[in-house]
Amino acid sequence: MRRSTWMLLLAMCLASVVVVVAAPSSNRFGQPVRGIASPGDYPEGLAWDGARLWSNNYSNGTLYAVDPSDGRILRAHSGNGLPIHPEGLAWDGTHLWTCDWTTGHIFKLRDTGTDVEIVADFPPPELAGGPVGLEWDGAHLWLATWGQGTGNYSQLFKLDPTTLAVVQRFELPVWWVEDLAWDGHYLWSCDWLFRKGFAIDTATGDTLHTYATPGPHPVGMAWDGTHLWISDTDKDSLWALDITRTTAVESRTWSALKRAFR
Repeated sequence: MRRSTWMLLLAMCLASVVVVVAAPSSNRFGQPVRGIASPGDYPEGLAWDGARLWSNNYSNGTLYAVDPSDGRILRAHSGNGLPIHPEGLAWDGTHLWTCDWTTGHIFKLRDTGTDVEIVADFPPPELAGGPVGLEWDGAHLWLATWGQGTGNYSQLFKLDPTTLAVVQRFELPVWWVEDLAWDGHYLWSCDWLFRKGFAIDTATGDTLHTYATPGPHPVGMAWDGTHLWISDTDKDSLWALDITRTTAVESRTWSALKRAFR
């Protein structure tokens, strides 16, 4: 399992000073408004297709379609070339996208209504670490990866949607970035180990609007137009979060403070 190396990395990280900006003052920011059970025992990526949540499961490679009102599993797919250890999920309006932790490959999927088919299979970007997050912003596909090698910061790649060539790359001020969601203004992600959710400024790679996640090991992210959905590998739950206070940016971002104390 990919999480098995985290204790070694944690010891190294705790030797450094990590400063985190407090969440905005609204007591509702980043708080769950409701929650449902995860369809699988090891949830990873999340995506919203306008009607359903999609969730993939790391332990058995299953891709689930879920009713967000009650958590009811509408469909479940596995095999047929789908990743054995899937990570992030994204919906581009027509296709689903996911990636495989083992191979690093990125897959474009078509939902036929009764099944899910692989349309395209892309290798990972050069020098990318393990893939963990995907999102579509209306024009480009975004990929989040852990650092390449022990002790390196996570990476964020902006990709051409046709060829998946790298358009832009950022180094993020976190070690364990996870899945991505796009709300029309920011990418949203989280740090799996330090239980922090945050927004990412796609122009600078800065992390903004930090908050404590409801579970200890957050992973999946999806935006349904009203709420930010988040999953957790420990609690096996999906929550809809209130992130309505995103009009003001902290005067000192999490990124700026962490850079100051590197």
